This record gives sequence, structure tokens and C-alpha cells, in this order.
Amino acid sequence: MKTIDREVLSLKKLDNKVIVTLKHADRLNVINSELVEGELLELLHHGVKTILFDFSNLKFIDSSGFHALLSVHIDAKLKDVKFVIINSNEEIHDLFKLVDLDNIFDIRGKSEFIKEDFKKAS
Repeated sequence: MKTIDREVLSLKKLDNKVIVTLKHADRLNVINSELVEGELLELLHHGVKTILFDFSNLKFIDSSGFHALLSVHIDAKLKDVKFVIINSNEEIHDLFKLVDLDNIFDIRGKSEFIKEDFKKAS
């Protein structure tokens, strides 16, 4: 597995799959959402077939963060790329429910995602 650091994201690549984590932040908000969206969209244009966005350290998302995720989700669907949010805590999942996006995204809680899922994802 190869690790690549970008401006706001850290990537762990294996073939055409990648686990993405937010660097140096516990919020996806107006300050970093545009950069996060840009870096995720760039992955979509480089042949990645599965993006697993690891929310382990994420504590809050604002409307601009949701907008960025939704934009990536739409582009991923159009390019037949699997976009999964993994390791989300209960508070983050509640925020997705609050804005009625919990049924749009594939969201896996900390207890639902295991390393074996990464091997199976495609």
C-alpha cells in the first residue's frame, strides 16, 4: 500500500482503490471543503474505482462540507466509482440524518467497517 500526502488529504493507495483521510483537521467546513472536494474529484479523474473516505477523526461537517461531499458523490456515480464514508461516529451520522443525506451516501460506522471490506471493495 502506497501513502501519498496532498495539501489537505492523506491517501493510501492499493491498485485502483484508495483510503482517504483528512489531514490536520477534525472538521470538514468552509475553510477546507473546497480543497477537499478538488482533491477528491482529481482522484475520480485518475482511474480510481473505490474511494473510502475515513472519518475517524472527523467531529463536525458544515453545509459547505456536505456540498463538497455531495458533489464528489454525484461525480463518482457518473464515473461508476464507489464512494464510501467509513468509520463515522454517531454524531457525524446524526448530522447526515439531520440534513436528510443519510440515505444518499454509503456510510459505515466504526464497528461496521473492517480491513477485509477494503480488500473486497471495487
